[in-house]
Amino acid sequence: MSQLGRYGVVVLLMGGALLAGIAYGLRSGQAQARASVSSEAAALMRNASALAEANNKLAAQAQQLQITESARAALASDLADAQQDLARSRESLAFFETLLTTNDRAHQVSFALCEFDAAGKGLWHYRLLVVQGVNQAPEFDGQLTLTALTKNNGKTARTEMPSQPVRVKHYQRFEGDLTLPAGVEPDAFEATLGIKDTRASLAQCQKKPGGV
Repeated sequence: MSQLGRYGVVVLLMGGALLAGIAYGLRSGQAQARASVSSEAAALMRNASALAEANNKLAAQAQQLQITESARAALASDLADAQQDLARSRESLAFFETLLTTNDRAHQVSFALCEFDAAGKGLWHYRLLVVQGVNQAPEFDGQLTLTALTKNNGKTARTEMPSQPVRVKHYQRFEGDLTLPAGVEPDAFEATLGIKDTRASLAQCQKKPGGV
């Protein structure tokens, strides 16, 4: 074989080796790329799983907070109901104590309970229990007048609410709200039972705000 032929064979062998190296490099690079992509995909899946778990925990905590707020609101409602029941029971007790201890034949009506409590700015809630005198007319038909008493420079001023008609047979509860003019700060309240269309007073009670 001539020297030129030998050179040709060497070139062919070197070319084949180069092509084989390139092919190997391509296959190796593709394998590395696939491995990298698989690794990144696995990491993303782990992150997604962690995020889903954290989201579930947050949802559970939010639900627990909602349950706590609902329970708190329910307790507040139960407390308000219990306070109202206590007030009604106290009124009933006062009424029965009055029936047991009173045999007033001289007065047509009298107050067994008289309460005034703040219910907001300028707003007051009143609860009254009126008892009819023994051996009196079958029914008392009169009027109820509520008055706020204030003190200014040592002098007592009266803010009188419009009178309202009332009927009492044996006993009767009266409950409601009254609104005082702006700037009026009551020192005491007064409730008066009288004859319709007159200033005559048959029964009267006076209490400090919040007093029993």
